[in-house]
Amino acid sequence: MSRYKRASGDVIRWPDSPTAREALEQWFAADSPTAYLSGDSLDFRGADLSRLDLAGAYLASAHLVGVRFEGANLGDANLSNAELQGADVSFADLAKAVMVGCSAGAASFRSARLFSAQLDDAVLAGADLRCAILNSAKLYQTDLRGANLELASLRWSTLGGAGMPAVLTGARMFGCQFEGAKGAVVGPALVDEGATRSLGGAELAAWFSAQGAEHVQVVG
Repeated sequence: MSRYKRASGDVIRWPDSPTAREALEQWFAADSPTAYLSGDSLDFRGADLSRLDLAGAYLASAHLVGVRFEGANLGDANLSNAELQGADVSFADLAKAVMVGCSAGAASFRSARLFSAQLDDAVLAGADLRCAILNSAKLYQTDLRGANLELASLRWSTLGGAGMPAVLTGARMFGCQFEGAKGAVVGPALVDEGATRSLGGAELAAWFSAQGAEHVQVVG
C-alpha cells in the first residue's frame, strides 16, 4: 500500500485561491492513477498538501510560496519557474522533477529525495538541504548561496559548466558527499562542522578532489 494520499479528504489545508482549489478537486474526481494535477500558473498559497501523491503534477510557474509539501510525492513533477520561496518540501520525493528556473530561496528540502532532478537556473539561496539526496541532479547555474547542504548527497551530480557554474558562495557543506560529481562551481564555501572554515579557489578544488570529485572545477 502506498504511503502517499490521493483523496480530497486527505488535504490538510486547501489553497486560498478558488481556482487552485477547483483544479485539485477536479484531479481528485478523476480518481485515476494516470491523471495528473493541472496547476500551471495557479496560486496554491495557503495550502498544506503534505503526504499527497502529486507525482507528475504540472506546476510550472505556479505560486507555491509557503506551501507545505512535507512527505509528498512530487516525482516527475514540472515545477519550472515555480515560486517556492519559504515552502516546506522536507522529506518529499522529487525524483526526476523538472525545477528549471524555480525560485526556492529559504525553502526547506531537508531529507528530500531530488535524485536526477533538473535544477538548472534555480534559486536555492538560503535553502535547507540538509540530508537531501541530489544524486545525479543537474545544477547548471544554480544559486546555492548560503544554502545548508550539510550531510547531503550529490554523488554523480553535474554542478554546472565553466560558463554556467553552480554558485556555492557561503554554502555549508560539512559531511556532504560528492563522489563522482563533475562540473564547475563558484566559492568560497564552508566545509567544517562549525561553519568557520571557508575555502575557495585552489583550496576548494583540492577539497572536492579529496571527496572523490576531482572533476569539479572552481572558477570563482
